[in-house]
Amino acid sequence: MKIQNTDKLKHELLHFLNFDELTPEILHRLINRIDVKEDGTPVVHYRFAARTFE
Repeated sequence: MKIQNTDKLKHELLHFLNFDELTPEILHRLINRIDVKEDGTPVVHYRFAARTFE
């Protein structure tokens, strides 16, 4: 499973390797969601990251 996630991430990053501007399209393809904790700390959930249990 980790290898598949890594391969997917590599493919996505290579697709956007030569960009000059971070666009909404790039953000939507790489990031699933962003949560903000009560203390204001952001938690970024990437689309290709392995799931963790807290």
